[in-house]
Amino acid sequence: MITARRWSAGLLVVGLLVGGCSANLSPAPAVSAAAATAFAPSPAATPSVAAPSASPVASAGSSPSASGSAGPAIPIDPLLLAILPVTVGGQPISEMPDIETNLMTDPDLQTNAASLAVALGINSATGDFAYVAIIQLKPLVFSDAWYTSWRQSYDEGACSQSSGLKSTSSTTIAGRRVFVGHCAGGALTYHVHLTGPDRVVSITSVGSAGFGALVVGALKP
Repeated sequence: MITARRWSAGLLVVGLLVGGCSANLSPAPAVSAAAATAFAPSPAATPSVAAPSASPVASAGSSPSASGSAGPAIPIDPLLLAILPVTVGGQPISEMPDIETNLMTDPDLQTNAASLAVALGINSATGDFAYVAIIQLKPLVFSDAWYTSWRQSYDEGACSQSSGLKSTSSTTIAGRRVFVGHCAGGALTYHVHLTGPDRVVSITSVGSAGFGALVVGALKP
């Protein structure tokens, strides 16, 4: 059975970003990208949130490995960010190298990820932001069960700093199926699966400007 509980602390940064930038949809206190990055926890200091452990040949019913490091550091690939718009709400979307570095040696992501990249679009005056994690998966990792567990884990982690996960839904944005997590405190998560190769785009969005939906709507083929 795939578990959603043995996850990387690195992706919990989205939840801490929500907490640090105000998780309701009213205008948030001013916050800088540097301040947001400072909320990234160390892997030993926080609960884990990541993708279900699934080797390239694992079936949906396989149990995750309990071992430590799963292999070499995950390559950071800034080219993954080419699918993103250059700006969101008039604000630049910038790569976040410090957060990427924290994710490179996460054991669960090492099992599943071929490469990764992280970016942030933020309005420092209002606190609106979209945190975007793009994970390119290893061959044969993706399945419906894997994706469901990934979304559940991510949403629970992100919403843990926004009064908990209230509900989930799915919608269509720009012709793509998008899964949306609704935090009780107002933050939203968005998940998109892209193929050729398999990539998962997961976004945490805070603020009335709807940066997350804007990013999803502007994703390039």
